[in-house]
Amino acid sequence: MAVLPFTPCGSDPQLALLGTEIADRVRERLAADPATQAILISSDFLAKAPPHALELICRELRVGYLVSGKCHATGAEPSLYVELTTTHDWHIRWAEFYRFGARRLLADEGESMGRLVADLRTSLAEHRLR
Repeated sequence: MAVLPFTPCGSDPQLALLGTEIADRVRERLAADPATQAILISSDFLAKAPPHALELICRELRVGYLVSGKCHATGAEPSLYVELTTTHDWHIRWAEFYRFGARRLLADEGESMGRLVADLRTSLAEHRLR
């Protein structure tokens, strides 16, 4: 599994930083959970690759799933769109939009991040059972 830095919608450098921080936290939480049975790849280089290179890189590194997303400036609080894609057929298996909730994903208590990671784990388990 690879987690891409979440791309900003717009040119705000704070939004880009927020997207990278959230992706790093997702990557850390997934890596700490043995139930995911996945190798997590630091994937800044994947985020910079052209679309066709992404498929080749994932195939070469045997990345089965890709977590990606976008940060949106929505009023006073940013929002986040996250999706889980299988690299076997490049279909989105799970997606969620955290309206005005991007910063909550970085909160110390981690409740929102815990739900996001739990949703990703559930989606992975459901997909593997098929």
